[in-house]
Amino acid sequence: MIEMEMPDAAELTAARQRFAELSDSRALLADSGDTMGATISAGRLYAHAMAAQPAPDAVLEAALDNNLSLRRSYRGFLAAVASYRLGEVMAASTEQIPPRRGVGCRIAVELSQAEPDQFIVIVELDAGAKDPAPGVLLLCDRDDRCFRFPLTAPHRGVIQFIVTADDPILPLLRDPRTEALLR
Repeated sequence: MIEMEMPDAAELTAARQRFAELSDSRALLADSGDTMGATISAGRLYAHAMAAQPAPDAVLEAALDNNLSLRRSYRGFLAAVASYRLGEVMAASTEQIPPRRGVGCRIAVELSQAEPDQFIVIVELDAGAKDPAPGVLLLCDRDDRCFRFPLTAPHRGVIQFIVTADDPILPLLRDPRTEALLR
């Protein structure tokens, strides 16, 4: 039999007071719009990171935007399940957007010959049709913010898509400290 000692009246009153204080502080943080006070569980963060196409979650996205530790955990979840990891560009390049290489893959950006303000993003997979094709390109910037870009199906191990000069993917690929992940 387990014996538990029940708190006396003074301890019970102190516990109730502390609970009320914590409840009030959470309510004040929620009312002020401070997303740092929003509680994001590890399970919720993990589920969002693992989803092929995560459902919009304004509270979680605001918390990620404001909390570096949360962003680092999120990035860690993404990196752990990436099919291919291209990392950062190591060497200087004379190209405007240097190619990125990883084990079994390569990402390059070329200027379109058809339109002057368009670029072609080319993802080459060495394994070709042997391995499951990645469905999303994840780019994580130097502040640990991760952005998702859906990929089309590969043709003979090559995925290509066209972007315009003002597309948000290009500044990320230009920055050598951006990490690229394929999933």
